[in-house]
Amino acid sequence: MSNLDKLIVGPGWPVTYNADGLATVHNADFRADSKFAEAYRLGSATLTAFAGVDLRWRFYVCCWAAYQAKLNGGDFVECGVNTGALSRAVMHYIDFDSMLDRTFYLLDTYDGVPLEQISHAERERGIADYNRHYPDCYAAACSTFAPFKNAKIIRGRVPDTLVQIDPRKISYVSIDMNVVEPELAAGEFLWPRMMTGAIMVLDDYGWRPHIAQKTAWDEFARARGQMILALPTGQGLLLKQ
Repeated sequence: MSNLDKLIVGPGWPVTYNADGLATVHNADFRADSKFAEAYRLGSATLTAFAGVDLRWRFYVCCWAAYQAKLNGGDFVECGVNTGALSRAVMHYIDFDSMLDRTFYLLDTYDGVPLEQISHAERERGIADYNRHYPDCYAAACSTFAPFKNAKIIRGRVPDTLVQIDPRKISYVSIDMNVVEPELAAGEFLWPRMMTGAIMVLDDYGWRPHIAQKTAWDEFARARGQMILALPTGQGLLLKQ
């Protein structure tokens, strides 16, 4: 093995992160940042499904994206909130309670994926079974976001509820609805309202059971002259240019 090969492979380097489908020997010092650590604690404390699973890198991606959005201006949208774990972490990380000129729209059924929105192909991949992990969490989500005057909880099916989003400029979008139909509907509605430089985080993009979503989002991006960055966390990042 050449010296270059040894450098790349990193013989003897300790594994710095091994969770949530991602293992690496590379730097993961964001975990030691006190602001992020508290953001993650607050967000993960709301979890019912996936409670106890180390999701820190996935959370950090959203915190990073939200920080960029804070600098860019505009509102925040999450479609697929469930208990609010990601958005609660994000809000702490960027001090959203002090950003009173901005709104964080939180859209979900708050009781799982509507069965009529799950395609035959997605059913064959077991997506319909996900609902056993998603009991009604509306009251819990309302409690989680009660301290934030600028958070707007919107309950119902996407795309039906999208009209409740004020059409001001949007700088941050997080989408995690597990199936193609509502996700693409959200993309079609939100994209024209996203500012230049706005970031969309696609939570399911790289996960094997969600290949239909990846295919659909890739087509969505190509149609707009864009390209999605696949992340080893399973997420995808789409930047509006």
